[in-house]
Amino acid sequence: MTLPPLPSPVAFDPMADWPDPDMSLLNPVRPPPPVMPDSHFNWVFGHWADWIRTGATAKGAPIDFVALGLLTTASALIGNTRWPAPFADWEEPPILWGMLVGDPSAGKSPALDAVMAPLREIEHTLAEAFKTARAEWESRNEIAALVTAEWTKAAKTALAAGKAPAPKPPNADAGAPPIRQRMRVSDATTEKMAELLSQTTRGLLMYRDELSGWLGGMDRYSNGGDRPFWLEAYGGRPFTVDRKSNPDPVIIDRLSVAVIGGTQPDRLNSLLVKGDDDGLLARFLIVFPDTVPISRPTNAIDTSRLTEAFNRLRSLAPAIDANGKDCPAKVGFDEAALIRFQAFRVACREWEGQAQGCYKSHLGKLPGHVVRVSCVLAYLDWAENPFAIAPSRIDRGTIERAMYLVGDHLRLHTFRAYGALPDAAEIRSARKLSKMIADEGHGRLTVREIQRRKLADLGTAQEISTALGVLERFNWVRAMIESTGGRSGKFWIVNPRLGAVQRYPTMKPPSGFDKVTEGDRTAPQTLLSPFVTMSKGGVSLPLPPGLPQPQQKA
Repeated sequence: MTLPPLPSPVAFDPMADWPDPDMSLLNPVRPPPPVMPDSHFNWVFGHWADWIRTGATAKGAPIDFVALGLLTTASALIGNTRWPAPFADWEEPPILWGMLVGDPSAGKSPALDAVMAPLREIEHTLAEAFKTARAEWESRNEIAALVTAEWTKAAKTALAAGKAPAPKPPNADAGAPPIRQRMRVSDATTEKMAELLSQTTRGLLMYRDELSGWLGGMDRYSNGGDRPFWLEAYGGRPFTVDRKSNPDPVIIDRLSVAVIGGTQPDRLNSLLVKGDDDGLLARFLIVFPDTVPISRPTNAIDTSRLTEAFNRLRSLAPAIDANGKDCPAKVGFDEAALIRFQAFRVACREWEGQAQGCYKSHLGKLPGHVVRVSCVLAYLDWAENPFAIAPSRIDRGTIERAMYLVGDHLRLHTFRAYGALPDAAEIRSARKLSKMIADEGHGRLTVREIQRRKLADLGTAQEISTALGVLERFNWVRAMIESTGGRSGKFWIVNPRLGAVQRYPTMKPPSGFDKVTEGDRTAPQTLLSPFVTMSKGGVSLPLPPGLPQPQQKA
């Protein structure tokens, strides 16, 4: 009997179970911010474009800051009264989360103040109305207490005489006390937020001057409350909060909270390095423009115009469900809009395949962002015109504006923020260590060996361990444990693939950072092939019928 030949021996490959290291650590690149041409901006924001420009100029802030602040605030005012529903099994609240990224002097707070000023005016009116209603209730309550006391006395007398007591007078009950209407909060515990949300069916706006402290302060595992609460607050789902001070839980039918605020680039970078990729950051629409030059404002902001629009959005009434409770009225999409939206979903899937990390998670949420933004744009259009009829469906023109804004503009802002922020301390230390490894070809590292090199910011064991942890996330090293003489020691092995990849790769940004010249300024060409096409004559935008095409220079 002849045995089959033995298989040929397979050479050991030390690189077989290692992924390619992320070499961007050696060559960080920050792409320029995308700039939306004026014609495109006018098309996306319609009648609000000039107001946004004026607000930005008056506050000395980038136009993107004011635009995102307006969209986010409007989304909170619509809240649970209208929910966009592109398909029968897909509906979600229109609320948005917006993040303004910039240096301390970039104008984040002034930009948001342009939008918050009308909101504060409305809140002041509501507060005065609440004071009046509260005073009236307290007066009725005092009378009710006296009436109840007299009725109780008379009822006791009647019972003692063997008679039936008279019915309790209607004015013996003052009813429930009035509830102060809230539209925004700046700082509140999860328990307090739940209490406020249980008192309104619309939802709220969370305004934070600095988002990084709020996001970084969420302990995902301490009490199981904060982070899960906010993860659900984006989706509008039912939520129950148990309170230590009260045995009765707070039940919220639709947990919907819009969020707006700013942060500095290095603080966002630190969150990206330290945070868990649970999708919380991916929920934010991000703008990261350059700081605008200091100039003297020439025009004042028309606050009354925005106040009227906000009040009009607040006038939207919810629908009523079969149980007589408030519920969102569904806003569908026409067939032409759905065809365009489906093409966008396909494009997003392709982008996801070329991305990684938190940026990949963000790209996965772009279709949902477009659905929400299209609803907000539609109702901002309506709110600007007091004679218009509230939209009941999203048309092709509106979805295309949202796709362009989210897919071609804000996507590039997010890439800039996620992909190449100024370094946090741990990133700077990791970069120094990565350069040492790449230059000297180390195969194994220990904390003690690195300490002997006396590298700046890498003197203590904690600093070195933190830097090595970052290198692990970039697939440069792996932590190992060895036992010698009954004692355990930790060391790191270096990815053997480091020598097989390009050392200083050129970071390729998403399409859209190519430059085109428009007038006297150079702006990134923000194009998305399914929705915006190029010709020799310039950019051709798909606009709603009846609107002129943006004029392009030859």
